[in-house]
Amino acid sequence: MSTDPPQTTTHPDVPPFPSPSTFSILPDIYLLLARLNILQQQAGTASTASTPPLDLKDLPAQVYPIKQRIAKAKASVQALPDVERTVEEQEREIRELERTATLLKRRIGKLGRIAAGKHDENELRDVVMKGVED
Repeated sequence: MSTDPPQTTTHPDVPPFPSPSTFSILPDIYLLLARLNILQQQAGTASTASTPPLDLKDLPAQVYPIKQRIAKAKASVQALPDVERTVEEQEREIRELERTATLLKRRIGKLGRIAAGKHDENELRDVVMKGVED
């Protein structure tokens, strides 16, 4: 008997989350700032870094790719679903989902007791949950 790993499926309307490298911008900014070497240039000492020092006149050309990555990361975040929702709206939905989950757990518990034959007459009545009625 072979066991296949469970396959995860995503909703077709939900875009995949961008890769972590999309948001990894700080190392590039650090390397750019390290190449600027402003303090060492003022003192007139040579750079010991593995990358050559960056002249200030070349800075705009070196910053442009970082700006592009920031714009791409921003667009990726804005493409995610429900980004425009407020924290209050999300918290309200979480409370509603938690309430529904609690009601479903109670219902499953009652069904389990009924199946085991450990029920009383009060549990046999049908309960209609909010949002689930036909």
